[in-house]
Amino acid sequence: MAEWKECLLGDLITFQRGYDLPKSKMSGEGYPVVGSNGIIGFHNEYTTEYPSLTVGRSGNVGKPYIVYGRSWSHNTSLYIKKFKGSDPVFIYYFLQTLDLGNYAGGSAVPTLNRNHIHSINVRVPADIYVQEKIANILKALDDKIDKNSEINKNLAA
Repeated sequence: MAEWKECLLGDLITFQRGYDLPKSKMSGEGYPVVGSNGIIGFHNEYTTEYPSLTVGRSGNVGKPYIVYGRSWSHNTSLYIKKFKGSDPVFIYYFLQTLDLGNYAGGSAVPTLNRNHIHSINVRVPADIYVQEKIANILKALDDKIDKNSEINKNLAA
């Protein structure tokens, strides 16, 4: 059985606030611009290397989003700057289990502060190989769901 470790979320990854990019400045092509709701446009420059893993920071907070490539992490999101030896795809699925929206502050517009979530106590597999195995299984299931949805859509048409 795999060994698990207890630590702080900030021991596994480092979040960083994204960068401002008004809609009027987006080039419309190139790399995806990822905001709190996922892809909000495209731009010819990027801020985040592969894989680009973000979490909604302002408005739609706490929802993880992954781009299997480079992207521009918008200022409405937090992106993972360092994975600190953790498997990025595992971290994507793991973050989905944490309900990070519960850590948001602000009254009118919910806002997620990276300093508040870095201090969350978590329990994860200690071995990156185990993290990779879990991630591969979950990604394969997601890929199959996407493929089946595409088939259903084509059949309905």
